[in-house]
Amino acid sequence: MNFISKKIQFTIFLFIIFASCKNDKTLPLNTEITPQKITEIPSTLNEISGMIFRNDTSLLAHNDGGQGAKVFEVDLDKKKINRTIKIYNATNLDWEDIAQDDEYIYVSDSGNFLGQRDDLKIYKISKSELEIKDSVAAEIIEFEYPDQGSFPPTEIHNYECEAVISFENELFLFSKNHVDLKTKWYSLPKSEGSYSATLIQEFESEGLITGATISKDKNVIALLGYHKNSGDFEPFIWLLYDFPDGKIFDGKSKKLDLTFNAQMESICFGKDKNLYFSHESETGNLPQFIYQIDVEPFLN
Repeated sequence: MNFISKKIQFTIFLFIIFASCKNDKTLPLNTEITPQKITEIPSTLNEISGMIFRNDTSLLAHNDGGQGAKVFEVDLDKKKINRTIKIYNATNLDWEDIAQDDEYIYVSDSGNFLGQRDDLKIYKISKSELEIKDSVAAEIIEFEYPDQGSFPPTEIHNYECEAVISFENELFLFSKNHVDLKTKWYSLPKSEGSYSATLIQEFESEGLITGATISKDKNVIALLGYHKNSGDFEPFIWLLYDFPDGKIFDGKSKKLDLTFNAQMESICFGKDKNLYFSHESETGNLPQFIYQIDVEPFLN
């Protein structure tokens, strides 16, 4: 092989390497992490499926059915439930996530295990009332999926949602796709009413998405999920960041693989870029804890 041929081959090799590094959106680096244990969860929240940050010492959380239409204030330092707030005009058929903005929290009754539900709801609750009352009413946002044409009873479908965030004047929903292990991004208005959700985009999540959260500065979204392999849960977190004009799947992405076997269900950002997350008690043969990681070092 002559010198010119070798030079051409070397140039092509450098181009491939450069292109692969530049296009980290489609070829993210997987990073294995062991999160820090923050506190053990009170047994009342044995099916915790959603939580949001309240302040430095407390979270608001709820169960995935079985405990009624209640939101619990969890004291992180004392490892106990400070208050129980009942949503008296709501039912907890299958609550799966909770989101917040400056004025309201949004509890998503969007679990749809067999794909048959036609009564999907999000409960919108005033924060000012929540802080002073132990029993409050909710506005109700009803919705359906625009791309679901049939409702046969099956566990293998793409019309379940366990992940919701608040983004400016909209709610963003992320589906838990049992068929193709992707996630679909839908949007809904925040106003009370009945809507057909708007389908925006798909993302190759490589597993089942069970929770979502957004940083306070709106610059980072985290999607929690797991891939089930021979009965074991392999949990992960997708970080979505540097996205242009709210197009959250068009920015950078990085996958963090968690180093234990658990069915992760709930996640929220705290201060700065600290993530809190947890799992249900009946899976993974682990005690229930709230875990924490600082994701700032992974955002490059």
